[in-house]
Amino acid sequence: MRIPITFFINKLGKFLQNSPVFLLRPSQLKRISKQSYNTTNSAEFWGDKNFVNQGFFPGEKEVFELLNKKKGNLLLLGIGGGREALVLGKAGFNITGVDFVKELLDKAIENGKEAGIEIKGIHSDIANINVDPDSFDVIWYSCSIYSSIPGRKKRIKNLKWSGEMLKSDGFIACFFYWNPSAAGGNLRWKLGKFLSRITFGNTTYEKGDIYKDNLEFLHAFYDKENLISEFDEAGFQVIDFIFPENSNNACALLKKRV
Repeated sequence: MRIPITFFINKLGKFLQNSPVFLLRPSQLKRISKQSYNTTNSAEFWGDKNFVNQGFFPGEKEVFELLNKKKGNLLLLGIGGGREALVLGKAGFNITGVDFVKELLDKAIENGKEAGIEIKGIHSDIANINVDPDSFDVIWYSCSIYSSIPGRKKRIKNLKWSGEMLKSDGFIACFFYWNPSAAGGNLRWKLGKFLSRITFGNTTYEKGDIYKDNLEFLHAFYDKENLISEFDEAGFQVIDFIFPENSNNACALLKKRV
């Protein structure tokens, strides 16, 4: 009897730990994520020179090598302290970096200057950037930033907006959080969906939504066909997928659908 009870309590604990993703509204989930990153400790960690100088993480180098463009204008969404920007800038791209944490954005620009790379910074949420259409050869969604957008409709809207800023022959490197086990069971999803509705919380709640490390909202993708469908609805075709071993930081290389 003790084993089933222990198993049930463990499951219940995990469900309650994840409760913010269905009890909070999408705007509140985004606010929590911003608060988690908008701290002095966070800025010091992501902007630290030892961290920034690590270069590409697993999967990022493979995506870069797939690009047939190695120069031009690149928009980096979620620049952080500039880790990816330094590599991409040294390769020949003109970098425009976006981040909602001003301290991090300033750190990225500073790190770029020390490396001889000019970075144009935009202090903004990735959903509220004001740039001219057809401006960029590559748009790079850093790490799992695509997964930080709550709700399929909003993610598609964001990709369509990125498509407007992208040149006709440009590419999008769309990094997302990949975890096939994150979908959970139907009962957990139905209960979460029910609670989101009666509390007027995250009515966009979907399988794969997680409260990662009690710090931030992420949508964990677990099905490649769902990803292809989502990208297709936004007007993009998938050139290739990269799923690095021992990493949740996966990527799809996208091109505008002809």
